[in-house]
Amino acid sequence: MKICHIINSLSGGGAETHLLSLVEAQKIEGHEVHVISIGPDNENMRSLQNEFEKIVNKIHRLKTPRLFNPISYKMLSNILKKFKFDVVHSHQPRSDAMYYILKYFISFKSLWIVSIHGKYDTYLEGKTFLNFLRKLLMPFLIFIWKKSDHIICISHEVENWLLGYSKNIKFTVINYWIDLPSFKEFDKNISKVTIGFMGRLNENKGIEDLLDAFLEIENTDLELLIGGVGKKSYIEKIKIKYGLHNYSSIKFLDYIDDKEDFFRKLHLFVFPSYSEGLGLVLLEAMSYSKLCLTRNVPPMNQILNEEIGFIFNNQNDFKNQLQLAVEMIRNDYVEIDKKLLNQYNLLNEKYSKNKLFKKIERIYING
Repeated sequence: MKICHIINSLSGGGAETHLLSLVEAQKIEGHEVHVISIGPDNENMRSLQNEFEKIVNKIHRLKTPRLFNPISYKMLSNILKKFKFDVVHSHQPRSDAMYYILKYFISFKSLWIVSIHGKYDTYLEGKTFLNFLRKLLMPFLIFIWKKSDHIICISHEVENWLLGYSKNIKFTVINYWIDLPSFKEFDKNISKVTIGFMGRLNENKGIEDLLDAFLEIENTDLELLIGGVGKKSYIEKIKIKYGLHNYSSIKFLDYIDDKEDFFRKLHLFVFPSYSEGLGLVLLEAMSYSKLCLTRNVPPMNQILNEEIGFIFNNQNDFKNQLQLAVEMIRNDYVEIDKKLLNQYNLLNEKYSKNKLFKKIERIYING
């Protein structure tokens, strides 16, 4: 099967990371796989282009202003006509829109699949003019998605969000997946409790809430590792706000190339994001048998509960749950291993790569 994925960029976000895993599985199955990136990579994030190049048959980069530039459509059209793909799978709204507009004028026989990777109009909801514009464009996006052959939502939270706009839209929920290694018991050789966060560094991720909670309980036996990239101005602002330039127990690690090494250092992973489509990094932390703490909002609270980790409701509760988790790490290995085993069983049941990839394969075959 000849498959083409169209995506906004190859920056290392959740959608791009999931696509990397998807194309790897498709190549193992023997498919011919191409990726079209319609725009430049985010300069504040690490590009995954090198990783994609090692896997796919070809990467096509339009390298032109996208969406409203006729040259972009001409380049996209030339690629699609030349390779005559069996399946075109678009990811993210601008890619969906470009393919739909082109398809409106040129008839392609390819099966068209759309993946909805997040709640596109919610990002610190209501606080930016961009969110207002996103809400205005939602009816157009819904119209576009209904023209596709199949829609994939990456979580039930995205499903509920989508149904809030249209009750008569058909789709399939297929979660992001993770590669699940063998279960590991908790490492009991602890001299210092290491807490970690990994993701984009911006207001939506709750970084400042994490720093507030950590500094309230901070002592010499704790350290905080913050992995990820973001706007330099925002990172500098929070370093100044919290006086972190000379704070040895809080380390900013930039982009994490070796996730396994990063998670190996942690005793507790904290993910205080306000809004996610799914929260892939939370699943990744759980797959490495890490105790996790997250905000009590969907979809994170649909993944994590008190039987397998810790959840918090507000800032005061955040501090309390963080303190409780640290005390458990120091004193109650039996309860930790119980949580981690429940966590592992959940991942194996709901987020197995083998099970979920087969669902996508069936959609490609059956439409």
